[in-house]
Amino acid sequence: MKITAIIISKTEIIDKLVIDSIKFADEIIIVVDSPVKKTKTIGNTNIYYHPLNNDFATQRNFAIGLSKNEWVLFVDEDEYVSSELKREINLLKEKSSYSGFIIPRVDVCFHQPLHFGETGHTKLLRLAKKTSGKFERPVHEKWNIKGEMGELHSSLYHHKDNLISGFIGRMTQYSGIDADILNKEDKPFTYWRLLLNPKGKFIQNYIFRLGCMDGIAGLFLAYLMSIQSLTVRIFQWTKRN
Repeated sequence: MKITAIIISKTEIIDKLVIDSIKFADEIIIVVDSPVKKTKTIGNTNIYYHPLNNDFATQRNFAIGLSKNEWVLFVDEDEYVSSELKREINLLKEKSSYSGFIIPRVDVCFHQPLHFGETGHTKLLRLAKKTSGKFERPVHEKWNIKGEMGELHSSLYHHKDNLISGFIGRMTQYSGIDADILNKEDKPFTYWRLLLNPKGKFIQNYIFRLGCMDGIAGLFLAYLMSIQSLTVRIFQWTKRN
């Protein structure tokens, strides 16, 4: 199976651990958020510059269009492919009956895997035929694939060692866009949502999804997800007024 591994990034400088984990791919594409129109090629790695414009779906679709291979694997700049996942992907047949594969992802915070809470059982569609579908939604984009989905068993690992600073950065970037999407999806601002959703988000993650079993990291993550929910509602209120 010939694969193009794709990273959507803010910078062309990618952590060596991430790059090393995808070197098994036949082609690597890095799309950098930049208005500069140029291309760099280093070995089997091609670096393209294309403005994000707060639309991750369009950026990912742009990257798919650049791929030379039938199969595309998306890896974020703070994720890496485990050796077990690499081995499992390499065993897949080129003419698979599946259009795509769902991959489990494990969050790692300060060398501690997080097994519970909102991210404890994350499974993502990250490997698919490039002609089988496109991404939709500007943020929290969804890869709409036509055809049957398979599921891999080995994990993609997501580093969250910059848990606080990274979260604040993403919250600042995404909350305004999330607010617009909620309005379009007929989920307008209400004071009930402002008061209850953040509390409900914390209770759901820390208690019902057993985030408490992940110790201090689980507590912090449940709290931050609650703050994110509150921030989106505040953006909704601001835009409405």
